[in-house]
Amino acid sequence: MNTQNENIEDITNTNNLLTNPDAQEGLVELIQKLEPLLAGRRLNRIVDLMSVTADVVDMTDDYMIEKLCKSYEEVIGGAWTAGNIVRMAGNEVRQMEEPPTLWSLLKTAKDPEVRRGLAFMLMMARGIGKQMNQPLPEYD
Repeated sequence: MNTQNENIEDITNTNNLLTNPDAQEGLVELIQKLEPLLAGRRLNRIVDLMSVTADVVDMTDDYMIEKLCKSYEEVIGGAWTAGNIVRMAGNEVRQMEEPPTLWSLLKTAKDPEVRRGLAFMLMMARGIGKQMNQPLPEYD
């Protein structure tokens, strides 16, 4: 709590600020810059943004940072893996002299890696189908 002496000191500092010509000029410039923000109520948004930022900083703890880092690593790792797979498949397809026939495509299903990849894609399709079966929430 502020003591009475501290309150008097604060008032004295404020009076010095108001009587100082350089400070007055600076305040006038600041108010002129803030005028469009105040008129359009955009300054309120800036204050709200600063509040949200302060709340996020207050809520941040070691567990949250670790979880965010882990999620980041998983996303980057998945993107890197997917990019490599696409490049490899693209190179193999480019090296083909002619597109494969339907019969030769079916023959590739003998390869266990191809079957594993197809199974993965079908499991993904199942998951997408399950999600598509759920009705979307209605928003007003």
